[in-house]
Amino acid sequence: MTTVTRTLQADVPCALHAICKAMGFVRADIWRRYGGLGTIGKSASDLRKEITAKRLYSDLPVDGTIRNETTKDIINDVLLYKAAAQQKVRKAIAARATSESERKRLFTLLRKEEWLPDNFLHRQMRKHFRHGGSYVANQFVVRSDKYTTEIVDGHLNIIVRIAAKYGEPIRLITTSIGKNVKLTGSNLRIIVRDGFTEIHHATDKGAGRPCGDQALGIDKGYTEAFTDSDGVAHGKAFGVVMTAYSDKASITGKARNKLHALEKKHREAGRITKADRIVLNNLGRVKLEARKERTQKRLRTIAFQSAHTIVDKAAVVVSEDLASPFAGKNDWGKRYNRRMSAWAKGVLAEALDSVCTQRQADHRLVNAAYTSQMDSVTGLLEGRRVADKFYRANGDVLQADHNAALNVLARMSDPEIGLYTHHREVKRILLARSPAELTVKGLELGKTPRQPSADKSSVQFRTGF
Repeated sequence: MTTVTRTLQADVPCALHAICKAMGFVRADIWRRYGGLGTIGKSASDLRKEITAKRLYSDLPVDGTIRNETTKDIINDVLLYKAAAQQKVRKAIAARATSESERKRLFTLLRKEEWLPDNFLHRQMRKHFRHGGSYVANQFVVRSDKYTTEIVDGHLNIIVRIAAKYGEPIRLITTSIGKNVKLTGSNLRIIVRDGFTEIHHATDKGAGRPCGDQALGIDKGYTEAFTDSDGVAHGKAFGVVMTAYSDKASITGKARNKLHALEKKHREAGRITKADRIVLNNLGRVKLEARKERTQKRLRTIAFQSAHTIVDKAAVVVSEDLASPFAGKNDWGKRYNRRMSAWAKGVLAEALDSVCTQRQADHRLVNAAYTSQMDSVTGLLEGRRVADKFYRANGDVLQADHNAALNVLARMSDPEIGLYTHHREVKRILLARSPAELTVKGLELGKTPRQPSADKSSVQFRTGF
């Protein structure tokens, strides 16, 4: 069984606004107090006890269970933020430490949160664990025993019970008829957004259809969502949707910039009414956000459908870890950079993770360094990639994404290259395996070879790490 989140829509009773405003203050204050060093050495239970002992929010005109559950949720968010920062620091430790004993020492200090005296760990935590903040003031959490449900006039009604001194129970009339909606034992997250109430609840999703029996390497792409090590492309519309959105957003942005300049000109000339009318009628963000949301939903649909077609074949899915941003600068042109900035690699990673978990397939991450620049036949760092073709040293031509997917699959069983091995170390290892004629070019000295994909005339918008 997999736990997933489902959403119901309802109306917005007036009482919700006051609760959201109060919980927005609580959220901002907890992040201010504990969004940085205030959490060192403290668990979620310790933080809750400290807040309760100080009676920080007991005077707020909000039901106690709503206040307590929302406080617990905020604290979990803060600790999750810290855990994500520590994960990035673990990668930095793996790249820096030269010996196993030093690596263990740093990992131990990080785990015990005793990193302040160590200069390296302190510097890394300052880099990744910056003091957080929050301006969210539109949501709160309702405990599972503090609401009831009933069907009225064909609509599911959720009645949130609150203490009598804070007002009457809040009735949320949803758009659902209640069929297949199981709320028993689930906390509710109430979010007021765009004139509606969103009611988020957790539910169990049954096991998906069985997975396949192969082991497949996966190359995450731009033109296609994925290419597997069998050479099959999945989600061919992925790049089309993303490119269309990026180009349209660019055109809209240029037009809005002209209107911004015109509005500023009128305002400086004293034509305030005309300037305000331009802001009101032409510079809103409702349509922009709606377009962005539609595109994100389309990309998620393509990504998840593609992930399912992969898991139909595979019991073991091996993919690149693309959590870190690509380092360095490029001169591939503004259009390329703009389109790649919209590349939804997070959606692709989420789709693979979610589908593999649901269908009980094994998803393994490997180091992404140089998987697109290696020859999958020889396993050596030779040949060159130009757009969607990979030219081998002997003159043969391979499909570039298929070649990368084969390298990803081979990387799973490489004993020398781990998930967190620094890309410079990966390069050194690969060059050490290469024949002597490759080292004549001076690559072992760290010189950067010319990458053919930097030729703007031949760039196709694909991943290229």
